[in-house]
Amino acid sequence: MTTFRLALVLLAACGGAKYPVPTTPTAPALPKGGIEAAALPYQVLEARTGRGVDEPAFWSRLAKARAVCLGEEHPNPHHHWMQLHSVREISKRIGKDKLALGLEMIQRPFQGPVDDYVAKKIDAATLQSRAGWAERWGYDWGFYSPTFDATIAVGGSILALNAPKELVKKIVRQGLESLTPDEKLQLPELKLDDASHRAWFDALMGDMGGAGVHSKKDGAPADPNAPANPHGTKPADPDAKPANPHSPHGGGSPHGMPSADRIYTAQVLWDETMADGAAKWLKANPNGHLVILAGNGHCHDSAIVNRLKRRGVADVLSVRAVLDDGEGGLADVLAKPMNDYVFVLQLPKSTAPAPKTAKR
Repeated sequence: MTTFRLALVLLAACGGAKYPVPTTPTAPALPKGGIEAAALPYQVLEARTGRGVDEPAFWSRLAKARAVCLGEEHPNPHHHWMQLHSVREISKRIGKDKLALGLEMIQRPFQGPVDDYVAKKIDAATLQSRAGWAERWGYDWGFYSPTFDATIAVGGSILALNAPKELVKKIVRQGLESLTPDEKLQLPELKLDDASHRAWFDALMGDMGGAGVHSKKDGAPADPNAPANPHGTKPADPDAKPANPHSPHGGGSPHGMPSADRIYTAQVLWDETMADGAAKWLKANPNGHLVILAGNGHCHDSAIVNRLKRRGVADVLSVRAVLDDGEGGLADVLAKPMNDYVFVLQLPKSTAPAPKTAKR
């Protein structure tokens, strides 16, 4: 597996996208008019039964939960609109000063700049600079900023939940055993023997062509045809997603391929770090409600959800957005449910003219 392909595997593990959203290879474009322009009609289904849910009842249930994980495919503007709409509906029902927005997109060491942004001490450009948004996340700020601002408008907090890139990178390249005592203090409790989560991850690796990693020894030479910097090189495949800017391989030259276990450890570290930060905020704010924005690969039963429950947060829900494009994606999600609810976004019917018949 090339270094670039491994980056795509890690991106898929984060976003959980079986069917990539068509995007440009560099940076997905924000719709004209912003995320509001990505609004679509929708209905909500119970993921495990496929039954429709009454909309007011759905919003009431989300507002009662201590934590709600709203999944996304990172380049999909419709998913970001779902998150914005959900935050607005939840905040209406819980009152001011009770909401927090937890982010996969910003890493823990940058909570200070986030707090300054919430307090209006710095502007968005300064926050992006101080938090390394372009280098550490890379997706368009406009996908997220309306949801950040909607949270701040109701007196809410914003939490930087993700693990530091440097720590993840070292674990993938050298293993947990390589960490210094100070680095080990940064680790949350890691549950690496969750059979259902490992089965999900291994299946994803197989779907992405990552099964070969299982037979690679640590230190095996990288593919000589791999680009020197997969995150700064335009993918050859025009339908490929952009390389994951927060993958452990960001910005480096080719090196030995890591083992599947190390890649899996990185995935668990992301989940556990976000669950750990979320649980600590909920314990400190017993009347608070937390909405987490994370990739679909983090926002399902055996990922953040069960890791929060293991930390004593019993009432946790997850929501997955799906575009009902008639190509089987919705059926696949319902066939193997991993969330509590499916937020079905209904694409408008094609208005393309019928093909012309040949004149006789």
